[in-house]
Amino acid sequence: MIEAMLLSYLGPFLLATSFLYVLRLLLNHNGMPWNWPLLGMTPTLLTSFHDMHNQITVFVERAGGTFLYRGIWFTNMDFLVTSDPENVRYVMNTNTSTYIKGSEWKKGFDSFGDSLYSSDFEAWKHNRKIFHAFLNHHEFHQSIAKIIPTQTGKGLIPLFKHAAEAEQVVDLQDLFVRHSFDLASIVVCGYNPKSLSIGLPSVPFSKAMDDAWKATFFRFVLPESMWKLQRWLQIGTEKKLRDAWKALDDILAEYISMQRQQLKNGEHHNVDEGFNFLKCYLTGHELTGPTPTDKLMRDNAIHMMLAIEDTSSTVLTWFFWNLSKNPHILNKIREELTRNLVLKEEGELRLPLNLKEVSKLVYLHAALCETLRLFPPVPFEFRTSTKRDTLPSGNRVNEKLKVMIFSYAMGRMRSIWGDDCHEFKPERWITAEGRIKREPPSKFFAFISGPRIYLGKDFAFTLTKATIASIILNYDVEVVPGQNVIPKHSLILQMKYGLMVRIKRWN
Repeated sequence: MIEAMLLSYLGPFLLATSFLYVLRLLLNHNGMPWNWPLLGMTPTLLTSFHDMHNQITVFVERAGGTFLYRGIWFTNMDFLVTSDPENVRYVMNTNTSTYIKGSEWKKGFDSFGDSLYSSDFEAWKHNRKIFHAFLNHHEFHQSIAKIIPTQTGKGLIPLFKHAAEAEQVVDLQDLFVRHSFDLASIVVCGYNPKSLSIGLPSVPFSKAMDDAWKATFFRFVLPESMWKLQRWLQIGTEKKLRDAWKALDDILAEYISMQRQQLKNGEHHNVDEGFNFLKCYLTGHELTGPTPTDKLMRDNAIHMMLAIEDTSSTVLTWFFWNLSKNPHILNKIREELTRNLVLKEEGELRLPLNLKEVSKLVYLHAALCETLRLFPPVPFEFRTSTKRDTLPSGNRVNEKLKVMIFSYAMGRMRSIWGDDCHEFKPERWITAEGRIKREPPSKFFAFISGPRIYLGKDFAFTLTKATIASIILNYDVEVVPGQNVIPKHSLILQMKYGLMVRIKRWN
């Protein structure tokens, strides 16, 4: 009886598996996805979904840098995928009025409200002016000069010490998410949640943000009618998205309330409650102008927090994974650190004395650039055309066609980076004079390009360099072998299963 039941399930399963395998093999003579009647190229996407980033990279390279993905008919899921630097420059720099985020982007990112991330035109200009002023204000630089060393030395490093002494296996990605979240909370909200504590308390904000990223990603993979049905029924990823944004709303409402109460009481605290983004909004600071609605404050506060938390933690995790595969690069970075930094002794630990000194670390900067080339935190960026046009590559663009700039593929294109493009090679970023080689943003797209270039680039490099220096001057990070290290299906290129490591004291 049981055998008969198993056979009844096994037959259809084998048939379906065989069918999908054949579909995967059915590429046209150029090795590109077959455009099926009604289904478009969806069968190929489904059969390679587990390795989507690398499979799309293969297609982009075979097509010479740009190809048109055909989705299911009548679902408005066609988009032009490009990793051609000339196309990127054309779309992101010289024709920004033609290629905008647009209504389709806003529809997919409706939960993100009117933040810098999702706005266009005058709303975007206004938000950008505020972010630019905040990140370049002298009080911001004074604040982070204290916050980063304090949080690294009293938050992250003690966790490393505890893990080393207890001989624990820990998830390095989780530690970096917590480290970045605490920093982001202080910079944006003036509050230290101390998520990076012994015992590792739950972090509702990070969990909610992760769910929101993944759910929003699937809005760009599924037909609109399907995800809207999920939203109406409150099931699947849409239910997770609703729950995630309720959690984020509640957390930010609490932060805003705390800041208001502190200002009302005339409280002046230490660096943790000093110069921060919400405080500028609530006091009508010259940077932000009159206090806006709570909704706009929430939208922009969340945008700044995710820009700090998700991007920094993602880069740090991939950086240490690359170091584990290239120990000779780790040795070079350690040599550079000991040669260029003035160190202070705190017990048995050695830490950088001055945050400004990390700007001297050319080889470390190059290794970070190499990490960003191969593993950009945001692996793709969408724009929508407002009119018929032709890209420099010769590809025609119809009105309302989405253009996907696939930065993950850009770092792996032989035509852009040479035959050694898959190698982790910091030397490619260093000139003969020993300086950092500057690549145009249309080629090195990790920080976007054009007017929307990432405003926190310098802050991101300072944060990651200081964190890395504090770790590798004191500890070895050994990646547990046999892990399946692959990207999540998300808008952020985090590792799907985290990165399990052992921490050992380095002398």
